[in-house]
Amino acid sequence: MGVKLRERPGKGWYVLIDWQGKRKAKSFGTNKKLAKDFADKLTAKLKWAEQNGEVVRLNSPDSKLPTVQEFFTDWLTTYADAHCKPSTAKGYRQTLERHIFPSFGPQPLNEVTRIDVKRLIASLVNKGLKKQTIHNVLTPFKEGYQHAIDDGVVSLTPVSNMGRLIKVKEDCRSHISPLTTQEVHGLLQSTQTGLPSFYPLLLCALRTGMREGELLGLQWGDIDFQNGLFIEVRRGIVRTQVSSTKTHKIRRVDMSPQLLQTLRQLKETRMLEASYRKVPIPDWVFVWPESFERMSDTTVRRLFYKALETAKMRRIRFHDCRHTFASLLIQQKANPKYIQEQLGHGSIKVTMDIYGHLFEGDHRHFVSCLDDPKGTESATQPQPALEVTHAVNL
Repeated sequence: MGVKLRERPGKGWYVLIDWQGKRKAKSFGTNKKLAKDFADKLTAKLKWAEQNGEVVRLNSPDSKLPTVQEFFTDWLTTYADAHCKPSTAKGYRQTLERHIFPSFGPQPLNEVTRIDVKRLIASLVNKGLKKQTIHNVLTPFKEGYQHAIDDGVVSLTPVSNMGRLIKVKEDCRSHISPLTTQEVHGLLQSTQTGLPSFYPLLLCALRTGMREGELLGLQWGDIDFQNGLFIEVRRGIVRTQVSSTKTHKIRRVDMSPQLLQTLRQLKETRMLEASYRKVPIPDWVFVWPESFERMSDTTVRRLFYKALETAKMRRIRFHDCRHTFASLLIQQKANPKYIQEQLGHGSIKVTMDIYGHLFEGDHRHFVSCLDDPKGTESATQPQPALEVTHAVNL
C-alpha cells in the first residue's frame, strides 16, 4: 500500500495510489496544498481500513496513467534531448520508434510486464539481431522506466535484470579484419600516389588507431608540433555534430616520425593555401582543399574504398584501420595496457575481449621458468633405488 505525492514537470501535482494491486493517479494541477491534503487524508483512510479489515473502493481518477508512447515521447524531450549527447538522444528516439512503440505504444505504462519484455527479446533474437543491438534496444527502455519510478509514476520496472535472456553468442574476433604489415605498406604507397589528398588521414588512422569521428574532429591545436610526441584526442564528430570522445575523456596518442612529418607538411600546405586565398587557416585538420570544409564520414568511407580498389586490395571497413593499429602493436609485443590507453578503451577488459586471441601462442615455457633450478635439476637426475629391509621376529 502506498500513497505518494509527485510533481511531473509541466503537468503539475499528482497523487499516486497503489492499493491491493491497483494503481491510480489523481491530478491536482498546480495546487500542491490541495494535493498534499488529499494524500494525507487518503493515507490515513487506507491505514484505518487495513487495520480494521474495511473495504475501500477507489473511484476512477481524474486522469489515467500515460501510455508507453506518451511517457517516452515526453521523456525524450525532457531528459534525452536535454542531458544526452545529440547522437545518443537521436539513437534513443530511433530505437523507441522502431522497436518499443510498435510493441508497447498504446499500453498504459504500468501494464507492461516482464513477460511482455521477454517476448520482445525473443522476437529480436529470432530476427537475427546481435547481442549489442538488443542491449541498445533495452537501454532507453530501462532508463525511461527508472525515471518513471523516480517520478512516482510507477513503482516497478519490467526491464530489470534482462541481460541473461540475451543468449546470442558472438565472437568479438569475427568482426575484426586487420591488414598485415605488407598490406599497410602497399595501401599507403598506392594512396600517396593515387589519392594524395586522402593520404594524411589514412596514415593518421593506421598510425594512431583513432576512431573515424575522432579523426574528423582533430584540430591543429591538438597536435604537439613543438616536441613531436603526441596528439591529444579531445572531441569526436558524430552524425555531423561535434561531441566529446566516446569515453568522455581526453587522451594522448603517440605520433610516429612518419606521421609527424606528414602532418607538418599538411599544415604548411594549408597555410600557403589560406594565404593565397586571403582567408584564415581552418581549425580542422582534415578538410577539402577546395572549400576548406571539414570532411564527412561518408566522404571518408568513399575515399577509403576507392583507395582499397586502387591498391587492388580486399574490401574491409574503415574501422578495421583501428584494428590494424592494435594488431600491429601486438606483433611488436606492446604491453596490453599501453594498447588500451592508445585506443581509448574504457577498461583493459574491452581490449582483451577484442584482441586477446591475437596474443595466443605456446606459452608453456613461461610456466617452466617458474621452477626452482635446483628442483628442476634434481627432478631430471635418476633417483637411487630404495633399500628395502625385512623385519625379523626374534
